[in-house]
Amino acid sequence: MANDVDKLDAESRAADKAAHRGEPALDVLHWLHETGHGVLGTLSTEPAVEGFPTGSIVPFALDHLGRPFVFIANIALHTRNLRRDNRASLFVHNGNASGDPQSSWRASLNGHFTQLSAAEDADEHCEQVSEDEYAQLLARYTQRVPKAGGYARTHDFHFWRMNTIQSIRYIAGFGRICSFAGQDYLAHCGADQFAEMRAGALSHMNDDHAQNMQEICRAFHSVEAEAVEMASLERTGCLFRSSGPDGYHYSPFANVVEEPSEFKSEIIGLLKRARTDQRQQLAHGVD
Repeated sequence: MANDVDKLDAESRAADKAAHRGEPALDVLHWLHETGHGVLGTLSTEPAVEGFPTGSIVPFALDHLGRPFVFIANIALHTRNLRRDNRASLFVHNGNASGDPQSSWRASLNGHFTQLSAAEDADEHCEQVSEDEYAQLLARYTQRVPKAGGYARTHDFHFWRMNTIQSIRYIAGFGRICSFAGQDYLAHCGADQFAEMRAGALSHMNDDHAQNMQEICRAFHSVEAEAVEMASLERTGCLFRSSGPDGYHYSPFANVVEEPSEFKSEIIGLLKRARTDQRQQLAHGVD
């Protein structure tokens, strides 16, 4: 028995070492950028299975700090579960993998979810956010789930965000497995990452490329704005703020920026895709 335990420990150490030959936390940022939905695991409040894990498929988006958030209805079981115990997991995997699914990547983020509200009379258990922050969250979410704006108007839906990411279980395929602190992941997403380059690029875009940002908003968000400015520049994309009409619009990059110099190429790529999209729309209209 002791030999079996020693063997398992040795295998676990080898898998952890293999995983850390790369950057697991950065890999997870890539995966969350690529994936629009996951499995939300909550602790059931149903009497017959109280305390058992319950999984639900949910779309999710990321805030400016890389924290995942979901938009869920009051009536949903996972909402009732989170109100009782806000410990939960978000599991994502490679939906494009073929063959043995265990040979591809997957990750489970474990943490605490908090309901967000911009209402002045919000429940004391909610985190109060400004109307401006709520609008930014909705812009990020509707980029992935375009119909979500209708949910907000006609149903009792609320944002819940994984404010605390306790740990992440990382599997990049056979023999590359580890667990690490959520803070290691968040360190890749925060304002300190490439701060100088981001600030410079943001100023440059707002000073010299207002028309290009109007093109992007026209193509991807169907907004014919009088003016557009870049409100936030992140490793995963841009948040634009338009006026006339007023609103926020999020456009993701094709890739996560890994080096400061890549911001320029990703922004150019975004503009090129916007122009291609506009040409296709015009051609379709002529047809």
